[in-house]
Amino acid sequence: MTLRQISLLAAIYAGAVLLGFALYLALIRSPLLGGMAILFYRGVALAAIAAGMMLVAAILLARRHALDGPTIIGAVALSLAFNISFLIVFPVTFDRSITMFLLARIERQDGELDARALEQVYVREYLGEMRQIDRRIAEQGLSGNIRVERGHIHITPQGRRLLDGGRMIGGWFGADPRFVTARAPTAEAH
Repeated sequence: MTLRQISLLAAIYAGAVLLGFALYLALIRSPLLGGMAILFYRGVALAAIAAGMMLVAAILLARRHALDGPTIIGAVALSLAFNISFLIVFPVTFDRSITMFLLARIERQDGELDARALEQVYVREYLGEMRQIDRRIAEQGLSGNIRVERGHIHITPQGRRLLDGGRMIGGWFGADPRFVTARAPTAEAH
């Protein structure tokens, strides 16, 4: 492969990522799939739709611009991977992040809070007023990871598999295991 061919391939891939991202942002801003309550699921579905649209467009343009199948597949796959990575790293993280919540409160009351006051703000606003536990219960029920029966929450086999996968992957990266492995209840908790 010549330097010219490598440069052309890199330009095609970079163009696909940029075009795919622009299309993805347009779809995110559109009302398409607006009824999906969970940002992550809507984002993944729209990324797949954007990739499908790009694949169709690339196939239609392939004859005109001498694009081969592997280049088309690679460019669309790279675009899809970028869009899903962006979704997870930015919007989904910001939507769920306790850190972002805390930073916004620190910004609002810059210099006025100590650790104890910040904890009280967290409990009052994040857990209380914003009802984030209720939100997570609803989302996990929709996802099929839990079921609620007569007010009691039960983990499903799918939820157990998710936790097992989280423990395994978290172990590979040295993630804090306390988030995926709960301590056994103490006698005084009962």
